[in-house]
Amino acid sequence: MKKVIQFAPYVGLDEYESLKDCFDTNWLTEGPKSAAFLGELEKLMEARFACFAPNGTLALYLGLRAIGIGVGDEVVVPDFTFLGSASAVEMTGAEPVFCDVDPESLQVTAEHMAEAITPATSALMPVHIYGMTCDMDPIMALAKERQLMVIEDAAQAVNVRYKGRHAGTIGDVGCFSFFADKTITTGEGSRRPSGLRKTR
Repeated sequence: MKKVIQFAPYVGLDEYESLKDCFDTNWLTEGPKSAAFLGELEKLMEARFACFAPNGTLALYLGLRAIGIGVGDEVVVPDFTFLGSASAVEMTGAEPVFCDVDPESLQVTAEHMAEAITPATSALMPVHIYGMTCDMDPIMALAKERQLMVIEDAAQAVNVRYKGRHAGTIGDVGCFSFFADKTITTGEGSRRPSGLRKTR
């Protein structure tokens, strides 16, 4: 049995000091700190477009809707992920179709996804797990060959790169999370950056 140790958040004096003026200025949500954070993320990830969402599941839902996923569609989702990946697909009215992952890396591969594709498949959802990325070149090649959209669940991949490109900016849409157990935490909150492009 594989034992995976979960990430524990670290909050120090810098974080406390940074929060103080939120109370002093009464900006408890959104506001200038959110705008500054979004700007820094855009620079870090070199994302063409970006916006915030309340949480990772809603970010994925919005991303799926943005690429036209809805009733009658199927989306291939790895079977090793947080339930929000498949829940977001369900929320659009589409159906998640599960595929296996590599047992060593825990990442989904193009081969695994190809086995789950049916005539109803409209999108692939690679999930970058534990600060690593899926092998995206073969996944993108598969998507191009089958004329499928790609939405990256990059909730655990802030500042993680694949061949020089930031995870979540390779597919049609990428979604990140800043929940308490993620690489960077804001307590809650998510981001949906994207380089939206039409492939069909």
